[in-house]
Amino acid sequence: MTVREPLAMLVIVMAALLPGALAVSLSGKRFRDDPPEFLFAGLAVGILVFGWIALLLAELGHFSLSLLGALWAVLMIVLGAGWRQRARARGTSSPVTAWRVNRWEIAALSLWALVAGWLFFRPHEFIAGGADAGVYVNLAASIAHTGGILIHDPTLAALDPTLYEALLRPLPPGEVTPYYLVPGFYVPGTPDGLIIPQFYPLHPVWQAVGYALGGLRAELLVTPLWGLLGALAVYFTVRRLWGWRAGLLALGALSFTALQVWFARYPTTEMLTQYLLWTGVWALMAWVDKREPRGLWAALAGTALGEVFLTRIDTYVLLALPILAGLWLWRTHDWRRQDAGFFVPFIALTGHSLIHGVFLSGPYFFNLFSYGSGLVIRTLLTPMTGVGVAALVLVVLVLCPRLRARLGVWVVARRSLWMTVAAVLVAAVAIYGYFVRPYLGQVKMFNYWYGGGQIPNLDRENLVRLGWYLGPAGIALGVAGIGWMLIKEANRRTAFMLGIGLFFSSFYLWRIQANPHQIYAMRRYVPVVLPFFIIATAYLINWLFINIRGRIRWLISIGLTLVWFSGILLAARGFVSQIDYRGIIDQLDRFNADLPAHSVLIFSDAAPVGVGDLLGTPLRFLYGHDVFVFRDPQALDPARFAEAIRDWQRAGRRVYWVGVSGGPAWPVQSPLPGSSTEYSFDMTVLEYAYDHKPTALLAERWQISLAEVGGSQ
Repeated sequence: MTVREPLAMLVIVMAALLPGALAVSLSGKRFRDDPPEFLFAGLAVGILVFGWIALLLAELGHFSLSLLGALWAVLMIVLGAGWRQRARARGTSSPVTAWRVNRWEIAALSLWALVAGWLFFRPHEFIAGGADAGVYVNLAASIAHTGGILIHDPTLAALDPTLYEALLRPLPPGEVTPYYLVPGFYVPGTPDGLIIPQFYPLHPVWQAVGYALGGLRAELLVTPLWGLLGALAVYFTVRRLWGWRAGLLALGALSFTALQVWFARYPTTEMLTQYLLWTGVWALMAWVDKREPRGLWAALAGTALGEVFLTRIDTYVLLALPILAGLWLWRTHDWRRQDAGFFVPFIALTGHSLIHGVFLSGPYFFNLFSYGSGLVIRTLLTPMTGVGVAALVLVVLVLCPRLRARLGVWVVARRSLWMTVAAVLVAAVAIYGYFVRPYLGQVKMFNYWYGGGQIPNLDRENLVRLGWYLGPAGIALGVAGIGWMLIKEANRRTAFMLGIGLFFSSFYLWRIQANPHQIYAMRRYVPVVLPFFIIATAYLINWLFINIRGRIRWLISIGLTLVWFSGILLAARGFVSQIDYRGIIDQLDRFNADLPAHSVLIFSDAAPVGVGDLLGTPLRFLYGHDVFVFRDPQALDPARFAEAIRDWQRAGRRVYWVGVSGGPAWPVQSPLPGSSTEYSFDMTVLEYAYDHKPTALLAERWQISLAEVGGSQ
């Protein structure tokens, strides 16, 4: 890594912070009130605004660093003029001198930033295809190169459609598109040459910003940046509720957890989702507290939570939030014009995500919603029925004010009883999930399979597996903290945090069907479940310290903290030191140096997801070659294939046959590949375990032979 890559991250932070801080200052937020919160709010405003602008540009096919920079300059001029005018009206020129800083808090955060930077900013070099992370990295590079999300490939457009069955991957019936070029890049067939990338777009657009600023290695640092800011968002959430010391407890525990470290290095959406969601929770609490400027907190909460929908497709349960917020404002008779700042961006961004899904990510959108609805019907029918009944009761209460008044008096009078029952239920379910449910799998009726009968469903062990990374003490203290929060802290300030924490914990601890590699299945827990357990533990320890009198409070709180942190640190061994696929970028750079620009590479690889996909994806989207994977000799028309090769060569393109072990033989007699050169790509990766916590490191080698078609024999 050179100085260029960290400098690119600094540019992103400062480019967001400067206009964001000006905007927050203009909203009425005073510098001296709370400098850390002010700076975090300013940074959030800048990130939310420029992330959305960059996404719109990419959707329109006009993404570029120069255009983003020009828009940034215009915004800075406008905001700077407004700030200067307000400063003159107040008779002040530099409100920075009025800051009141807690030096102990700043010192602790500075120390944390150094340690967390060392932990997070050593990204996995995951640029290969065949998995979600590689799709994100390569899509981001494509956005930076082409300016758009949809890809228009002239080589594919000129390819004879009769060759699609052999050179593209046919998808099974029921899929939205008939083919993909490589995994995650769908080919609808019409219009000719169109490639539709998988996934929702906000994360790869931010990665494209990193790529445009500092190249591939800077792009890989964007995810660690979200990991750092996501942990800070959790800190500020806890800080707002229970003070900065409790916040530091949660911040340290989260930052040292193996899952946070691993996925802060792994270029998928978990860290950006975590940052957006907990920033939204933090701002929502300020809005609910009616803190001034009320409009700022409303808009910040609505925008942050709305952009979650542009990041992940599995978060639409949050659509219940504006309904509940509207009912709260209606019930308290406290609607103000500024409160529209929450609803307008939230609803607009929700609509934006749906429009994008239908028109720009159709295969991903429709496939996932089809699968999701089937999953709900198969496994969540009972709880969803309960939700429906609860919704019906809520409607009746809204329409019947007299019944609502009587029931409200009864519920409020017995609030502590209901919260105690809820806490006991949480504890009972946790005991069942940790001590009983794992052993029910030994009974045949509970041991079922999914994934075409290839992957055992081990959902019965989900809570135990979360304990692999939090430690048994982390599970026990988290459950106790959740129960105690329900009893002591269930109010309008914590309602949303408790609601999403309990929902996502219940959902994913019950069913987590995902990648069969254990560590990657744990992705589902990183945005909400992992922080929720850590927040609950930090709350419990902080509550004990405050409410127990005498010196014993130090013994109890410090003892629990040491036990908790010891379990987290022991569980993180091996994950901190390992960087997957280290060296693959340098090896691909050397391989690419042996290829003329814009070559055509035809991989011979019959595997469903093989070396042709792993190497072909970055060679296509990072290095600019055209790549096809020859999978099925029976589907090939040899004459048309030979003619396609001659067309490429007549256009001045160099065509290469890339042999992979076990792949099909060269299918035509002329032109023939020349003599071949052997290449191997060597990496070390964490083991692909599913039924146990991964600890072993595996040496992985991809071997290919490269021969120019029509070259020297």
